[in-house]
Amino acid sequence: MLLKWSLLFLCLFITAPSVTLDEFSKGKQQQHFPKELKKKQLYLGMTLKKFEKKAPKATRLDKESEFKIEYMEAVSDSSITSYSYLFTKDKEPLLYAITVAYKDMSTVRSLAESLMGKPNNNEEWRMEPSIIKEDFTMGAWTFGHKLVYGATIINSEWEKGFQSN
Repeated sequence: MLLKWSLLFLCLFITAPSVTLDEFSKGKQQQHFPKELKKKQLYLGMTLKKFEKKAPKATRLDKESEFKIEYMEAVSDSSITSYSYLFTKDKEPLLYAITVAYKDMSTVRSLAESLMGKPNNNEEWRMEPSIIKEDFTMGAWTFGHKLVYGATIINSEWEKGFQSN
């Protein structure tokens, strides 16, 4: 009987879906994201290839830029109008900014504070690499009806850090 249970446990363990270390660490930054963005399973530092699989409705914008690749995704959510995504312009582009545009400007600041607490860098938020388990600092700020997340990823506009207010 013990052998039967051991074999059953072994079969369940082998066939169970596993969470990779990559997915686990991304959860540390995603804990600061609104639930709608978490559902998309996107994260800062994600490759463009992975992004295109996870966000097939996002459209690449044809703006010529020397340092970034931009995608936009319109949504018909009750509170969100669109997402925009910025990637480094590298051989293997990385996602370094996510902007969530809300319909109602008056709730963006309170939503951000409910996700991240009171701002810890003037009127903005900073999450150090040790907190989000990444090799970059994540910043967040509100701008009108938008909530912006950025990363100090190499070859991004914030590679050398974010400018303080």
